[in-house]
Amino acid sequence: MSHIVIGTAGHIDHGKTALVKALTGMDTDTLREERERQITIDLGVAFLGDGVTVIDVPGHERFIKNMITGVATLDHVLLVVAADDGIMPQTREHTDILQLLGIRSGTLVVTKTSMVDSDWLELVCEELREFVRGTFLEHAPLHRVDSLSGADIEELRSGLQAQLAELPLVQESGIFRLAVDRAFSVKGHGTVVTGTVLSGRLKTGDELELLPSLRRTKARGLQTHGQPVACVSQNDRAAINLQAVALEEVQRGDILATPGIMKPGTLLDVSLTLLPGSPPLANRDRVRVHIGTSEILARVVLLGLEVLSPGMRAVAQLRLEEPVAALKDDRFVIRRYSPMQTIGGGQVLDPRPLRHRPHATRVQETLAGLNSSGTVAEELPALMQVSHQPLWKLGDVQSRFGGTVQELEPALRSLVDTGVLVELKSAGEAGWALPATLAALSERLVQQVRLYHERFPEQALMPLAELRSRSGVASENALFDHLLTQQASSRLRIEGAGVAERTHEVTIPAKLRTSMDALLARFQPGTLPPPRPVELAQELQLPASDVRRLLNLLQNEHSLLAISPEVQLTPACLDQTVARLRAFASDLPGGLFSVSQAGQCLDAPRRFTVPLLEYLDKTRLTERVDNDRRFLA
Repeated sequence: MSHIVIGTAGHIDHGKTALVKALTGMDTDTLREERERQITIDLGVAFLGDGVTVIDVPGHERFIKNMITGVATLDHVLLVVAADDGIMPQTREHTDILQLLGIRSGTLVVTKTSMVDSDWLELVCEELREFVRGTFLEHAPLHRVDSLSGADIEELRSGLQAQLAELPLVQESGIFRLAVDRAFSVKGHGTVVTGTVLSGRLKTGDELELLPSLRRTKARGLQTHGQPVACVSQNDRAAINLQAVALEEVQRGDILATPGIMKPGTLLDVSLTLLPGSPPLANRDRVRVHIGTSEILARVVLLGLEVLSPGMRAVAQLRLEEPVAALKDDRFVIRRYSPMQTIGGGQVLDPRPLRHRPHATRVQETLAGLNSSGTVAEELPALMQVSHQPLWKLGDVQSRFGGTVQELEPALRSLVDTGVLVELKSAGEAGWALPATLAALSERLVQQVRLYHERFPEQALMPLAELRSRSGVASENALFDHLLTQQASSRLRIEGAGVAERTHEVTIPAKLRTSMDALLARFQPGTLPPPRPVELAQELQLPASDVRRLLNLLQNEHSLLAISPEVQLTPACLDQTVARLRAFASDLPGGLFSVSQAGQCLDAPRRFTVPLLEYLDKTRLTERVDNDRRFLA
């Protein structure tokens, strides 16, 4: 293991800071207020050799927020209990927090041993052993020390080093991510942030994104343990000098990450466990959520429950009052809004969910099947099932799991190879969908075409553009094309820019035929100009859309000819009109006539004669000569 972060936990005035100083030689109470009041208020950082960072946390109940920030990224914890006090309220609350955050390695330290006799010391040690029974500290080594005199500190240091050597190696993986726990300005350098690297690797000069503000920046310089380095990686305690970022733009709780992957949001689907000693949690209770190094107010929406009882677990949705950037399996702690008390915590199941209804049973059951030990290949299909997002791109997967492209591609490939997912490609970009989702969307397409045929039985085809707009996937070209040509191809046929059910036959209902005949009767032979659509709608007392539909049907049957969108003529009327114009033009010099002359000949206004002459030009019956026209032979 290249780097280890250990931290303290325990009640106020139990000697945590003195213990850190005895182990490292560094005083972590650096604030003037801390020295004046002789209590730890904020996080302190010390170094135990080159590869171990020690984070000292405050023990006072008023500073639990800072304590959670300090222990959120620990590999190992020193649970400190003073021999003259024994187990105290923050001993209990800190231990609960460590459990909820998933800390799995620790050491028990009884301090101030010189202040009690041997019998009392034994009682405190027995009490501590009993207290940690059933927790991750049940089998942890117990050391008795006196930090001020230095008694037994060397034994603790050697024992601690042996424990740390047994910690499992951390495999570097994922995108770069660091939760900011401190931010300050250094003269001549600008803004510097510190934190523990949660995943990935960062080199000097690499681009970064500050979340949730989405502020882009670069790493101007890097340090670990106070020494400049060219690169920091997973588990390193790092200081990062940010390029062109003002101090007021960054704060504790922000995330620094590889750009463009994490998506801040105000909803988190979570697995939530309530502590055995906490009060019941009612649906929509307001709580304080501690995740990473941030504290955010939220409402807890329990899925399938109205009340969560102490000691029980449930699937819930946290509706946050501020955006947060998180990934699947991130751990969090919740505290009551007032009075402030740690009541539970859990893990993120989906950092980018939709808003769920409290009684969404299928969502609840699917999310309940997710767990922190599951792989991407095991858990991605479940997240896709409850997302209501039909097509997932690589960015959608990354924004949940935080893996690199190289890490995620094998999982996606295996899901496609086994038929769990279907891969679609458009313009070189891949997307993935569940077969059940494709089947449901395909059925929707067929249903939309069927409804169109029921409404317009006289139409041979439904416009493809209209089907796309009604498909629910209009913006996903690859998905729409796949549904049309693969999923629904056995039931639909495509002709040009239209689509129809393969069994569809054009029919004109009797009622519609009656309306068509009534409209056609308004076009009297030889009467110019013909009625406009708006006039027909008024005369027949029909909506304009129905008149357009009837006109289109008559045009399809060639009972009417569309001279323009506003001008229709029967074929006989068009022939008579052309004959009148031709005879009129034959008496004019060169056969040339103007728009005005055509209007005089036909006794019709320009709104009719201009479209008519343009139609004759288009059909090559006439040709233009400057501003006049003449008939072609």
